[in-house]
Amino acid sequence: MALKLQESTYSVHVPLIDRTFEFKYSAALVPALVLGGRLSFGWIFIWSGFDKLITDFSAEGFLVNASRGPLKDVFVDMSTSSVALDVIDPLLVWGQILIGFSLILGFFTRIGLLFAATQMFLFYLAQLYPANNPFLDFHLIYIGIFALLGAMGAGRVLGLDALVEKLEPVKRLPVLNWLLG
Repeated sequence: MALKLQESTYSVHVPLIDRTFEFKYSAALVPALVLGGRLSFGWIFIWSGFDKLITDFSAEGFLVNASRGPLKDVFVDMSTSSVALDVIDPLLVWGQILIGFSLILGFFTRIGLLFAATQMFLFYLAQLYPANNPFLDFHLIYIGIFALLGAMGAGRVLGLDALVEKLEPVKRLPVLNWLLG
């Protein structure tokens, strides 16, 4: 007797402008990919934040040496200001750690993804225009993946968001339900 794997395939019809697009997806594969993406990015952020925390990190080197393009002077000016660095350094370190935990735990996932996308966009602006491509680089790809994970409710796949959204205060305030997921 052969083992037969039942796969559920779903179809979604999405209207866009004057056309309707049909998307088919695997009900078994999508949650696993969403969970894997969320956990992978969570680990990347936690590791990056803790690495900065345990070393003598300062954003000054990045701001001076990696900045280029039309906004270079803005970022270089930030590197020469001790007040700016006193704000940027802990924001970057603790921001990455908190984003990482948000993604790993699946807790307020959309907020974590929004801050992750914001951080990637600022890194992109500091290095505008990408060295190997006139427009697109990995920062923008990350932002796209973060948007996709947020749209798919990644925190609801084996995450705390699935539990928190069942609480009565969250049910009464729809905006809280949006922040979860």
